[in-house]
Amino acid sequence: MISWVIARATARERGLSPLTIAIAVVLALVACFSSSADAWAGLTFEVLTLLVGAGLLADELESGHAQLVLLRPLTRAQWLGGRLAGAALVLASAALLATLAGAQAAIFRGLGSETLPRLAVLPLTLLPAFAWLATLVALSAVARGWTNAGIVIAVYFGWKIAKFSLPLALHRLDLQPLFEGLDRYFGPQELISLPAGTSLIERAAWDVLWVFASWTSAVRLFNLRELARRRP
Repeated sequence: MISWVIARATARERGLSPLTIAIAVVLALVACFSSSADAWAGLTFEVLTLLVGAGLLADELESGHAQLVLLRPLTRAQWLGGRLAGAALVLASAALLATLAGAQAAIFRGLGSETLPRLAVLPLTLLPAFAWLATLVALSAVARGWTNAGIVIAVYFGWKIAKFSLPLALHRLDLQPLFEGLDRYFGPQELISLPAGTSLIERAAWDVLWVFASWTSAVRLFNLRELARRRP
């Protein structure tokens, strides 16, 4: 369900952007000069995820390029899967660069024991990032331009504000346990900083499920959009 021709083209398009390259270099430098194995896997990498996924489908649809590509013997699902896979390759490449740069710097400083912890951070960072990227793709199937990134940011911070403010404002209702429970299933889950008593396997399984659910939703929404566009 993935067109690797589209994936390679998408990887070149998104990966060779000057801003993407600049952020990847920053990630590598942070990994090199920090003693923390996951120093690069923070806000800067999240910004890169948003940048790579912003308007991933909408840009092609609104320019008309997608319609030309889909005239070839290529299904919508393959095209969409290729766009998602290409963007994921960009994220994986930036994360791998930061990981290898950090591991090499640690070895250079005589701290070879840090190599394995730094390598372990790579999959723990990429899986949630892929889940967020799949979410952006699903939204991009129906949203215009880079609106999908704005929706993700607004919903994410809206939830965090509600999670901390509503239990305080309505303290008599004791909403804190409810919000803590819901937070475990609100969107993709972080795998590096785990709350006490949280299962890494459970969180990772949720992120894998989120990736496939978002991809399936993206295909469905994209098909509905194309059908609506073709109606007289």
